[in-house]
Amino acid sequence: MGEGVEDVQLRILEVVSVGEEEAVCVVRCLSGMAYPGMAFSVSGAADGEVTPSDLNLEWIERYGFRTDVLDAPHAAKVSLCGPMASRLNPDATVSSVED
Repeated sequence: MGEGVEDVQLRILEVVSVGEEEAVCVVRCLSGMAYPGMAFSVSGAADGEVTPSDLNLEWIERYGFRTDVLDAPHAAKVSLCGPMASRLNPDATVSSVED
């Protein structure tokens, strides 16, 4: 990450629904502040590999309302879109990457 940019890590707690390139998940923010539009890579995927990916955080929902930020140690429902979305599983961690 660039200077002054904090690494963001989200732990997948539950996969609510999954499509070909979108997963709606309940996550806990482990570090940093997540915003819609951020890009993430996956570690702890179903096959155990660490894969750079084009996962994008589309939206964040807390207590039934959309919000623009998720910070540690809070949990929220999120939409993660991209080629690795269908391979997300509970206990996987996604980490922010530079755009």
